[in-house]
Amino acid sequence: MQQLENRVAIITGGTGALGRAVSENFLTAGARVAIPWVVEAEVPMLEAQLGNRFPSSATFLKKADVCDEKLFGDFAAEVESKWGKIDILVNLVGGFWGGSSIAQTSMAEWQAMFDLNVKPTFICCKTVAPIMQKNKWGRIVSVTSRTGLLGAGDYAAYAVAKGAIATFTVSLAEELLADGVMVNAIAPSTIDTEANRKAMPNAKHEKWVKPEDIARTLNFLCSDDCRVTSGAIVPVYGKA
Repeated sequence: MQQLENRVAIITGGTGALGRAVSENFLTAGARVAIPWVVEAEVPMLEAQLGNRFPSSATFLKKADVCDEKLFGDFAAEVESKWGKIDILVNLVGGFWGGSSIAQTSMAEWQAMFDLNVKPTFICCKTVAPIMQKNKWGRIVSVTSRTGLLGAGDYAAYAVAKGAIATFTVSLAEELLADGVMVNAIAPSTIDTEANRKAMPNAKHEKWVKPEDIARTLNFLCSDDCRVTSGAIVPVYGKA
């Protein structure tokens, strides 16, 4: 039996650099995967990576903004109607851009980091958690970061937003544990993506964590084997 056989997973950000690796891993493990997307250029990149290796009945891609509660609610309802349940939610949507000191950070920049990272995580969990509670089984994994756990000068807006996801994860885990829903988060260091390599060409790329390795950790956290771990913030630092 495959690790995620017959499980229904929503992977937000599933067309991105990390998301493509996670989507491929979950499909290989037997899951049916639903991916809401907003960046049209990323869709053919995912399709090219997956090729014809998986049945079309196992994938569901639809444009839906996960920062819009109604649009994501409609998407989740369509997934539940199509496959009868939602077992897994992986919250990969988030982002980062150049930092500045606290004194130089505008309110708009501060709020933007929360809107990009915390808001979609909150909306997706709020929407999907009741479905999992009804079915008495579920796995939710979100993404904080090492910076979010430790803090970093000149990157306070990003660090605090990612730190909020860690606290939110622990809080949600406590709420849902009695219903058989395990809630965890991963905390990556720098992920080895093409965009990060271009942004930091002189860094030691060989120490960065690979998307495929993060996908393996996510696979475990979303599987039946993850039976006694909830409310954890799992470091995925590679050698960095």
